Amino acid sequence: MNRLLPTLLGLCVGLTVFGFAGPDPVRAQLPDEFTNLKVFPEDIAPRNLIGAMRSFSQGLGVRCTHCHVGEEGQPFSEYDFASDDKPAKRKARFMLEMSMQLNDEILPGLSQVADRREPGVRVQCVTCHRGVAVPRQIEEVITQTISDAGTAAGIAKYRELREEYYGQGAYNFGEQALIRTTEALGEDYDSALAVLALALEYFPESVQAWVGSAQAHQAKGDIDAARAALLEAQELAPDSPQIARMLERLGTP
Repeated sequence: MNRLLPTLLGLCVGLTVFGFAGPDPVRAQLPDEFTNLKVFPEDIAPRNLIGAMRSFSQGLGVRCTHCHVGEEGQPFSEYDFASDDKPAKRKARFMLEMSMQLNDEILPGLSQVADRREPGVRVQCVTCHRGVAVPRQIEEVITQTISDAGTAAGIAKYRELREEYYGQGAYNFGEQALIRTTEALGEDYDSALAVLALALEYFPESVQAWVGSAQAHQAKGDIDAARAALLEAQELAPDSPQIARMLERLGTP
């Protein structure tokens, strides 16, 4: 057996979820031999190749046309699977080789510096992609959208992604992700306040969001708004010495 095959199949944990016990309509549309295989072994069994492709599709949340030349609804027998025209296919090869190198060469070296878990953790497509084609963190997506298209677009992007992916593990929709977003926005206090308002919409008892709002308002010179936000935070965390000191520094209204 080609030495790459166990590694490649190891990257595709869960491919048997789809089952191959009965007739497979996808396999029936594919040739018995494949051309232009550059990472997979040339003699790979069709069922193994199909399973690997399915795992890639799930890991990135994409369809076959993401990498292969063809159209949705078109029979697979009419796809040009051998074509390398799409950049995504060339990227996929690179990423697959990178994962193999991590699993076969780099991660085993961990045992030389510390105890490694058994069985060792292995990198798979889903490890980074988590069901999305471009594996960026939610705070990076929002910050970039705000930079490119404005604050309202960034807020809308968060709502869109939350509606589509909440509960799937693709993005961290927790309170801390939104807090980190405001930190990445630097001195763009208006955008930071909009993101903090969004955080308080979903996490109304977030002391950090109230304190962050106070700090942004203070930076803008709106002391009354800063004090009001701190009082909200203090109501939630009455024993916080930090909040008490911040209120004291703002002075009496």
